[in-house]
Amino acid sequence: MNATHAIVVPFEGLAPVVDDLRERTCASKPSHGMPPHVTLLVPAPGDADAISRVLAPFPAFDVAFARLDRFPGVLWLAPEPAEPFRQMIEALVQQFPDQPPYAGAFAEIVPHLTIAQSGLEEAAETVQAHLPLHARAERATLLEQTQPDRWREVASFELGET
Repeated sequence: MNATHAIVVPFEGLAPVVDDLRERTCASKPSHGMPPHVTLLVPAPGDADAISRVLAPFPAFDVAFARLDRFPGVLWLAPEPAEPFRQMIEALVQQFPDQPPYAGAFAEIVPHLTIAQSGLEEAAETVQAHLPLHARAERATLLEQTQPDRWREVASFELGET
């Protein structure tokens, strides 16, 4: 199997609120190595040194998840601010132009934290009671897909302090 990589900003501290829903309703099960996260790039290169250089200038920052939104068949939390995620994604795409976000399937970059891919109404009611959620974006991680539904961390990239 060819390795598939993803670069994400993990939010392990949100797991108590979102993992049960993700376990029941998402393809990337939290128990299979994919923490609650905002995706920066998937598919992604496996070049940890180059990724580290791209992400080095970005500072850590506080994030609020106060609003639910939807794509067709997907319930997600909107991060505020979203711009730092967009900037990291754009910097990665500039470095790795052959690997656009989501293989180029979408024209617009929409940073998001997926909550559910089925049972959207129930999931929305459950999560809404916990909003807003607060977290800190302190690092990005390079994950490798080891089986169709399993991921392992390959490298971690600390974001700078503000």
